[in-house]
Amino acid sequence: MAKVIVAKYAGFCFGVERAVSGVLKLAEESRKVKVLGELIHNADVNEMLKTKGVSIIDDVSELEPGDTAVIRSHGAEPKLYDKIRAAGAEIVDLTCPFVARIHKKLAESEDFSHIVIVGSSEHPEIIGTVGWAKVPVIVIPADADEEAIPEGLGNVLVCAQTTIKKADFMRICEALEKRAASVEVFMSICDATEKRQAEAEELSKISDAVIVVGGKNSSNTRKLYEIAKKNCKNTQYVERTAQVFLDNMGKCDIISVIAGASTPDWIIREVRTQMSEQEKVQATEEEVKEIMPETETTVEIAEQAEAKEEAAAESIDEESNFAAELEKTFVRIRRGQFVKGYVVQVTENEICVNIGYKSDGILKLDEMDVEEDVNIQEAFPVGSEIEAEVVSLNDGEGNVVLSRKKIEGQMKWKKLADEIDENKETAVYECKVSRVIKGGVLTKLEGYDAFIPASRLSLSYVEDLNQFVGQTIKVKVIDVDKRQKRFVLSHKEILQAEAEEAEKALYAKYSKGEVVTGTVKRLTDFGAFVDIGGVDGLLHITDISWTRIKHPKDVLSENQEIEVRIKNVDPEKKKVSLEYRQLQPRPWDLVPEKYHEGDVVEGKVVRIAPFGAFVELEPSVDGLVHISQVTNRRIEKVEDVLAEGDVVTVKVLEVNAEKKRISLSIRALMEPAKQEKPEREERPERPRRNNREQNRRVERDADNNEFSYVMPTSFEEATTSLADLFKQLDD
Repeated sequence: MAKVIVAKYAGFCFGVERAVSGVLKLAEESRKVKVLGELIHNADVNEMLKTKGVSIIDDVSELEPGDTAVIRSHGAEPKLYDKIRAAGAEIVDLTCPFVARIHKKLAESEDFSHIVIVGSSEHPEIIGTVGWAKVPVIVIPADADEEAIPEGLGNVLVCAQTTIKKADFMRICEALEKRAASVEVFMSICDATEKRQAEAEELSKISDAVIVVGGKNSSNTRKLYEIAKKNCKNTQYVERTAQVFLDNMGKCDIISVIAGASTPDWIIREVRTQMSEQEKVQATEEEVKEIMPETETTVEIAEQAEAKEEAAAESIDEESNFAAELEKTFVRIRRGQFVKGYVVQVTENEICVNIGYKSDGILKLDEMDVEEDVNIQEAFPVGSEIEAEVVSLNDGEGNVVLSRKKIEGQMKWKKLADEIDENKETAVYECKVSRVIKGGVLTKLEGYDAFIPASRLSLSYVEDLNQFVGQTIKVKVIDVDKRQKRFVLSHKEILQAEAEEAEKALYAKYSKGEVVTGTVKRLTDFGAFVDIGGVDGLLHITDISWTRIKHPKDVLSENQEIEVRIKNVDPEKKKVSLEYRQLQPRPWDLVPEKYHEGDVVEGKVVRIAPFGAFVELEPSVDGLVHISQVTNRRIEKVEDVLAEGDVVTVKVLEVNAEKKRISLSIRALMEPAKQEKPEREERPERPRRNNREQNRRVERDADNNEFSYVMPTSFEEATTSLADLFKQLDD
């Protein structure tokens, strides 16, 4: 019959119990109660509420004037309250005080640049919390890698979903410290959640089976299951009694029942009752401490009782006063007692010890855990103090039989356990794999049973574990069962550490500025990855060519062997950046060799200026065709002859590589234009004005006398002498 331990913190937490009792009270008042979303993550409780007349709605649009709208323990964003009031419904706010505390903190968050909330962005609690923030909010999953956390954050406030694991929250906080200017941590994880998870951790370590009861949609219950499953493989996750499977628990000594915060007491009781009715377990609720090893006080009481019984059985005849008095001078001993004494004689096979009793104790060699090559006469010289366990009070010859196996075993275990506690992260041991069992292999660590899970044997999946049998491998301790004196080991930790060291050594062999030969492995939009001998370095697109390219494939191809130079090495981040173009000549460096005065080449017009046109001879190498060299006739604008994109044949007039100038000419390749006089245009003959009277003007003088004169019609007439003019006036 197994013992059943029901977790102390199983069942409704304060916030959930407050919400359920609050809704039931409203239902008893005959109100028209409508809960915005499932009140808790438990189907049975929600069905029970429906029988009480409570409706569960998904949207505010389902509210009617006069309804009582309940804000569940997850809380809600501020705008939801406004929508409820607009619908004419009464608000009953049953937000968990722990959640409301987060809302208040976020509402006073104007001094921060960002708020980071650790949890699930789809969880109702997070959805309701985000709306209270006054600054931008970033939601980061609890299991996120450090790389998923944005860089360059300013002054950050970080809080958490109330039901996540504290270890995950603190890990994210540590990562944020490296990526933000400053971080203020607001511990928002519910105290009950921490206690519930800590209890699940302890119970699952000492249990042969664990039953986790709670809704499948419950975040906190799911985390309890993950914790229990990590420590106890025989863990079940059930929502109700009918799902409990007890057939594989017949041989279990301890079964723990753990329940989430949304699990009512009646479901927990039903699970216990079913276990009792099937007579597969002993349905008794006990505290964890009742199954722990006996305390020192309990042991002392038992030892005293046993000592009295043995003392009475072995007491000498009370009739002999001398014997009785003599007996009082001897110590009282019993079987199983640890005693200290002094070595009085040592032979090759045994040690005689004075333990203050009426008979000496005999400690044989086979009752000691000593190495074969150890000389016990040197290890335990006469007069030295020794401690041993009393195995028998009489070996048939009146001697007390002693043994050091148990005490040496305890000393060995204590020494090993203390060593592991102090150096768990760094201590490395060797062990030999003995056999394969389901889920892993068995071995011995310093003589104690140890298990290595299959997932901890190699860096990759291994289908046949028999290949490890007989191998001596290095391991690290990842878990200790001190009650059973068993270990869980990992070989993978050693392999990972060795791989990391090898990788660091690999990165360390490269130095900045070193030129190496590599093979192009992969091309991406932003660059190329080049294998330089076990390490993939990044060759950014800007370091591939001196000319601008759209894609690395314009210059490189996969499996191409190239020479690159180490631009930078970061062994910690395992990154190597490379450069390629810096080893290639610049386009203008080759110009003197490729272009000479008098060469005729072809190019494309890439830009037109008022003084000429720039012609691209090759990428990054342009020459200038001056406006005077565009054609063999005079033009006002270059655009009258050329346009961007035109492919033209030009003659090289001058090359100046130092100043990066090439003078070109199109005109030099043309025939000279013929110098012909332009034909004179025949102008239509203008009718001659013979009638001078048409140009006559009539004027009056100051005395109102009329006089007339003729306006000149030609330059000759205009140069008439003053005498002629006065003559006209006389006429």
